[in-house]
Amino acid sequence: MSERHRRVDPGPTPPRVLLVDDEALFRETLAKVLRARGLEVRTAGSGAGAFDAIEAEPADVVVLDLKMPGLNGLATMHRLREIAPGVPVIILTGHGTVDAGLTALDDLAFDFLLKPVPPDRLLEVILAAIASGRTPGGGRTKGDR
Repeated sequence: MSERHRRVDPGPTPPRVLLVDDEALFRETLAKVLRARGLEVRTAGSGAGAFDAIEAEPADVVVLDLKMPGLNGLATMHRLREIAPGVPVIILTGHGTVDAGLTALDDLAFDFLLKPVPPDRLLEVILAAIASGRTPGGGRTKGDR
């Protein structure tokens, strides 16, 4: 890894990211890049997989693909809000439109990013989402946005 890549100071525990994308190669490659920058990353290949993952172990932030078979990213985000209401969600997609982005943001996504996103930019947004959402009990409380 080059010195020019930004790395997180994990402190006592590294930030926990749940990365949800149906494209396995993209998902695993991005997970590896984020781990190299000091994040703890778990992955899921579907909305249902995301629900199982977040119920099994909390996450500080979810990075979620918009277009997936079965439940799309917006439907998955709504269900995640019920399961883990304090966890910020970042929508990441290669199929972005202005309307989709506005819908995601209206539905309380923390941010809407287009693939390919530079890893350091994604890291910056992940850290901002965690910082804005952190409360003494962990995560955001309903109505913080």
